[in-house]
Amino acid sequence: MTRKPRSTTSQETTADSTNPVSMAGSADPAHQGTIPSTAIKIIPTGQRNFPGLTTEETGLLRKKQYRLRLAKAPLARTAAAYGKHITTALQATYIFAQHEAGTAACIDPHGWILTCSHCFGESEREWRENMYKWLLDYTGKSVQVECCFWDGRRDLALARVVSVETDEVDMGAFEFIPLHSSTSAGVYGRADIVCLGQPGSEDLESESPQATDYDLIEISEGRLRGLVPDADPHDNSEIGSLKHDAWTYWGHSGAPLVCGRTGKLLGLHSSWDDMTAMRHGVPLVAIRAFLGSHLPGFEAAGSDANVDIIIID
Repeated sequence: MTRKPRSTTSQETTADSTNPVSMAGSADPAHQGTIPSTAIKIIPTGQRNFPGLTTEETGLLRKKQYRLRLAKAPLARTAAAYGKHITTALQATYIFAQHEAGTAACIDPHGWILTCSHCFGESEREWRENMYKWLLDYTGKSVQVECCFWDGRRDLALARVVSVETDEVDMGAFEFIPLHSSTSAGVYGRADIVCLGQPGSEDLESESPQATDYDLIEISEGRLRGLVPDADPHDNSEIGSLKHDAWTYWGHSGAPLVCGRTGKLLGLHSSWDDMTAMRHGVPLVAIRAFLGSHLPGFEAAGSDANVDIIIID
């Protein structure tokens, strides 16, 4: 879901960047400073019902799976044309399976997923009522995530994979997008970027209701256009403080903005200005501070991380 500036919507956010909200239990002091070892449930493929989904919602997930599987080969070729680093970014990009759309990025081999807070709820109450979501990767593989940390001011949410639909017992590590090494102001000035995200299925620009013809995952390119002058980069509650011009549509919220040269994460798309058509996002400096508060050891994790598996019959 891409949003306009928050001034056009109602907001009930109680969290801020100095006191982000976390789920009781997930912010246990024992988990601070290291990445917790989390057991992941394996759900065999072909199940008629998914935990937490209605029959209608399961049907929508299956339809999206089918479309993704049809499109995965040409999408993979598009990513490969940019280079291996964008192929990795594609493999680490997830889309929300529900109707409202939304996008997310895996930023750690243990299965930690980063997105915008408003993809889980416009308020703390809404987030607490919707902590579990089903996501899909570009091949159609479905994962269930639990949103453990939610920061409405930064417009960031951090979720962990808790279930995977697969027939594989040994999944290995998750593909992930590494963070760019610099948070200096210079990194935001006209850097070439690639955006990977899910456009919404409804044409909001049409006078009569109709569907768009976009693929479920679109790859676009553009440039960063700096930060909003005098804006606090940690306050993205009204509109993202990072500016960019890569093509997006509603549904792109949470889409990774990666460096076109290295594939490293520079920000997340979050919103757009309907007066200027400028796209906006959450900058890397806010992402680093948010992750540092909850997963201070995440950058030290290697690609050979072990993941505990629980098999569900």
